[in-house]
Amino acid sequence: MIPSIEFRGVSKFFGNIIALKDISFKVFKGEITALLGDNGAGKSTLIKLLSGVHIPSEGEILLSGEPVNFKSPRQAVSAGCLLYTSPSP
Repeated sequence: MIPSIEFRGVSKFFGNIIALKDISFKVFKGEITALLGDNGAGKSTLIKLLSGVHIPSEGEILLSGEPVNFKSPRQAVSAGCLLYTSPSP
């Protein structure tokens, strides 16, 4: 079965700051997946990579087995990836 979303060896650097290093995982259709971690662990950065806000420094992101290289959130939305954050109370 081909994963709906796959990260392969994804890293993100901001200058010499390592935000993410060598992240790999798969999400399959019908699964419920939680992304958990301490503050500063890179959860938001990972989601921003998937939603086109940031571009990976290394590795690749695949949707339904096809590599994607989003350069903007608009491109991600066109492919079905949307970043939504709820407003603060």
